[in-house]
Amino acid sequence: MTIKKEVLKNGLSIVTESMTHVRSVAVGVWIKSGSRHESANENGISHFIEHMLFKGTTTRSAETIATTIDAIGGQLDAFTTREYVGFYAKVLDEYLDRAFGLLGDIVLNPTFPEAEIEKERNVIFEEINMVEDSPQELVHEMFTEHFWKNHPLGRPIAGTKKTVGRFKRTHIAECFSRCYSPENMVIVAAGHIKHQRIASLARRYFGGLAPRQARPQLREPPLPRPHMIKRNKVELEQAHICLGTIAPSATSDDRYPAHVLNNILGGSLSSRLFQNIREKRGLVYSIFSGLGLYSDGGCLTIYAGTRSQTVATVVDLIMEELRKLQRGELTAEEVTRSKDNIKGSLVLGLESTSSRMSNLAQQEIYFGRHLTLDETIRKIEGVTLNAVHEMTNRIFDSKHMGMTIVGNLNGKSMSRRMLKV
Repeated sequence: MTIKKEVLKNGLSIVTESMTHVRSVAVGVWIKSGSRHESANENGISHFIEHMLFKGTTTRSAETIATTIDAIGGQLDAFTTREYVGFYAKVLDEYLDRAFGLLGDIVLNPTFPEAEIEKERNVIFEEINMVEDSPQELVHEMFTEHFWKNHPLGRPIAGTKKTVGRFKRTHIAECFSRCYSPENMVIVAAGHIKHQRIASLARRYFGGLAPRQARPQLREPPLPRPHMIKRNKVELEQAHICLGTIAPSATSDDRYPAHVLNNILGGSLSSRLFQNIREKRGLVYSIFSGLGLYSDGGCLTIYAGTRSQTVATVVDLIMEELRKLQRGELTAEEVTRSKDNIKGSLVLGLESTSSRMSNLAQQEIYFGRHLTLDETIRKIEGVTLNAVHEMTNRIFDSKHMGMTIVGNLNGKSMSRRMLKV
């Protein structure tokens, strides 16, 4: 096996994959705590901390962090999701030690300078403003808020201006100390490496960390209720539609037929939504469906952008595609084509060290083990026509469907009755 795992005494997990045919290394430190682990008053603090970790450590300034990675021609970045935060670097194998040392310093020794906190607060305000100015992002944010209403999954990852505006250094440092503990961390690496080398570096930088506490118990998301939310923005030329329903969790075997169904519906160029609404009728430029899967729940969403005058027509056409699938108007050929598309995308998506590293981390976080490519492909190949049809009947239920529309909607009459399957 080229994939190896070990757990240090303090609870930190190390997972590596050796790829002898490449010269690069992707290494990351992933934190098993994201925006859904925050309280309502903390909303956005995980994302804020992610930003602040690049603003200086006890031995490096923000400028030194940047020049260190640039000097070795590497890439350094980070991101925050609802269930985890990731910091990663990609470098030539000869610079592994330097990249690991830099990542370790960033994650372990931030100083949270007061002046940088104020500057970064303004940067995040601008990030929030960007969502407001991007209707495609805004419609998804609004949909998520109402789909997971009164639940942490429904809150914006970046937080709100109200919550971000209240963050103080003491609160940021306390949250960092609570979440960035060894039992909450996964160190992953993929590329031209040996496991023993990564484990040695992990022990050097992270082995002295004392375990603190396990992650708090997550509150399971409730089944969503139907909703219809409209936001009038008269300056927009297009109306942006986000329609969605429940889906299986990221850890359920039902995710396999859900992925096949999503691909048939709107996840590819040959999908029903793209072919029937964009190609045949020319009513949209962009239309697609996607899955947002979490540890204990999920959502299938459909996005479309169209003229204000054709919103009702596009929604009716989307709903008709859902009804056709529910009626069993699905062929074995479509299911086979969808599975082949998913398998091809999966294999192609794992050709880089960065994607391999990311895949290792997500599997460790969600499953605590590595699912081999062969195992995943067998699961995809095992999806039957009947399993896909059963999935359509389970998730395309009007009592769990919602829709959000952003655009110039003056005088447009729309109601939840449009979502009747």
